[in-house]
Amino acid sequence: MSDAIRLIGLPGSGKTRFKNAFQAAFPEAVVDEVPAEAASSAQAQRTWCVIDVRSPVQDAEAQAWLKAMLQTATGIVFSFVETADMTMQAKWQAWLKLACPDALPRYRWFSHAALGDWNWREFDVPDEVCSVDFAVPSLDTFRFDFDSGSLHLEHLLFGLDTMKQNLGARLWRVQGVVMTSEYQNPVAIEGQIDRWDTYAGVLDGSGYLCLQGENLQRALLQEIIDASRLS
Repeated sequence: MSDAIRLIGLPGSGKTRFKNAFQAAFPEAVVDEVPAEAASSAQAQRTWCVIDVRSPVQDAEAQAWLKAMLQTATGIVFSFVETADMTMQAKWQAWLKLACPDALPRYRWFSHAALGDWNWREFDVPDEVCSVDFAVPSLDTFRFDFDSGSLHLEHLLFGLDTMKQNLGARLWRVQGVVMTSEYQNPVAIEGQIDRWDTYAGVLDGSGYLCLQGENLQRALLQEIIDASRLS
């Protein structure tokens, strides 16, 4: 099997973080991060499904999407393991036992630990690679840049959540770094279909917010952002 690796997984599962760490440790490997909406079939190569194990996937469509991707995978990488308690990791193991009866090899990735000792070439050696076609959501992507000023973080997240709950929008991925009224330092925003995370960020230039999902309206998103701006 070649050293080429495909990374698949739900939006926000940690594919980019893992790819960067893996390529730093093993520069000879060729890693292709496949957008979730394009991961409907496998190539004749290693295909690793990256799963964020900090919390369960509650959304029914997301669960179905993940199950379909697992059918094309040759291995599973658990991401964000250092912030997932053992109970949650056990729940994921139980879920995978039902979702993926043909057990795939699994690697628990700790982002603070070195990858150099991992014998990844022996991680997954399948007899054959499946090719599975399945329907995936058609995702729109919108980016907003902020040259100056701050946002009220609580108002922004409330507005986005209201759009999801009341207007049928489905936010699969939110990424951004912004200045806010609540904190002196920049705040990084990470959103997935089932969860929000905020933490200290770094700004190299203007702030931004990138949203990916279904049934999104740019004009409405702009209204939410404008309502969150501080004069």
